[in-house]
Amino acid sequence: MVLVFLVTVAAHAQSVASTSAGIVVAHDNVIELQGGWSVPGPRNPGAIIVGDSRVAVLDPIANEARIVELETGRVTRVETGETPIDGLFIGRDLYVIARDARLLQKFGADGTKTSVDTAADPTFLREAAGRIYVYARVGGVLHEVDAARMKITRQANIAPFATDLELDERNAYLVYARAAKMRVIELASMTPGEEIEVGAVPVDIAFVKGPTLTSARTLAVADPSAKRVWLVEGVQSLTQAALRGFFRGLLGLGVFSGGNSQFPTGVDRVFIRGDNRIAYDSSSGTLYRFTKSRGTPIAKSVGPHAFALTPGGGLVWWDDAVRRLQKLAD
Repeated sequence: MVLVFLVTVAAHAQSVASTSAGIVVAHDNVIELQGGWSVPGPRNPGAIIVGDSRVAVLDPIANEARIVELETGRVTRVETGETPIDGLFIGRDLYVIARDARLLQKFGADGTKTSVDTAADPTFLREAAGRIYVYARVGGVLHEVDAARMKITRQANIAPFATDLELDERNAYLVYARAAKMRVIELASMTPGEEIEVGAVPVDIAFVKGPTLTSARTLAVADPSAKRVWLVEGVQSLTQAALRGFFRGLLGLGVFSGGNSQFPTGVDRVFIRGDNRIAYDSSSGTLYRFTKSRGTPIAKSVGPHAFALTPGGGLVWWDDAVRRLQKLAD
């Protein structure tokens, strides 16, 4: 298992991110801002964490992060706990999950370093309304963390082994492949809410659009077993459902019918930015652009971190065969 993981990392040692300053690429021990600076980078680039004025490239094997100022290219290298896999910026402060160390770490812009212990296998890190939420997959725990004080303020004990977590202003949505369900946690009370059945083996979710007069928040759910991306409604109160049903009836829309996009392979990740909808099959490295009914292949053999959606509705990815970025026009 270890050998397979190392081979996979070596084969896809490129990462791409879209930032306010342009496209940042980490490859071949360098980090580059396209058309700008080039600085020393990690050997095994994983996720690129994007902030307003900084980016951080994680190395999950060497247990480090390279923090780079977007304007100047100045690099700060920091040592992380074992296996950094996810992160986010709040202002100029970097927060990182070190999975095998069971830590949430904060690397302050002032050079300070603090951490808080988590339950087993912290996997997903999200932020909402000034609070950080960490989901520990094996422990089945959702931690709420005060970002400024680096202190766990509340937690919810929920089902383990969720495969993705997304937050809106009111709820946490967790998707469970084996149960074929989305489970919802109400953030105000940190208690379980609605369960939504979806697909056969749902593994990844993304928000498509917010609530409207005629529908609740819409989510896209990647289901590799069914080779589909499903569109489903998020949670809503009985009153909201009744009102939306009334307005849909007035407009002649009928009930919310969702929809699904069919793919030739099993897509297991989904990304939405504006009207740009992208699905990814990690087994073949195939990228698809999709509509409500079908997916169209764009590129193959693309690494798991080697692509990014751009603000204008475009897509960029690293083509390892020619050793350069490719672009799908906005």
